[in-house]
Amino acid sequence: MSRPLLSLYTLDRATLKALSAELKDALADDDRARLSALLGLGGSLVERMQGGERAVDWFLRADDDPAAAPFFASLRRVTRKRALELSWTSAEPSLEGRLRHFDVLRDERPVAELIDKLLDPARLPWFLLRPGATAGWLDDGRRRALSSGLRPLRPALPPEVVAFADALAGADGDVVVHDGL
Repeated sequence: MSRPLLSLYTLDRATLKALSAELKDALADDDRARLSALLGLGGSLVERMQGGERAVDWFLRADDDPAAAPFFASLRRVTRKRALELSWTSAEPSLEGRLRHFDVLRDERPVAELIDKLLDPARLPWFLLRPGATAGWLDDGRRRALSSGLRPLRPALPPEVVAFADALAGADGDVVVHDGL
């Protein structure tokens, strides 16, 4: 089994919050037309959204359920388009393991804590989570703190972590890391 590549996105947090609120309202109201428009659904997916007792039932299914997967994919596509901008993708699948376990990073407690926050999927909205995916986010202040913390460690870091540190330093604002968007 090979590991997927981590990507770094800049996050428009206000837009993500607005999208989350729209989604919550449409699901709470069981407004399938509004939900279909929000997700940019067409044709047979609009018809499928109309089926079932409640619209929310589609999102209570497993992410990889063949009947529900297109709705999750549409929601993630809309989220990427509206609130995320791809900044960088690692060339090495080993990056995640290095961030989680490389002793030089782990020995620096503030750096390790920020990396752990960045890789904590519980910090993202439910619709950006995929089973087994690595994902998380940092606000701009923590992103800058992590970038600053990595700078003096640079000579001891492997190339994939140096590339990540450069991408982090080059980002502006809040960031999301993800291997499954």
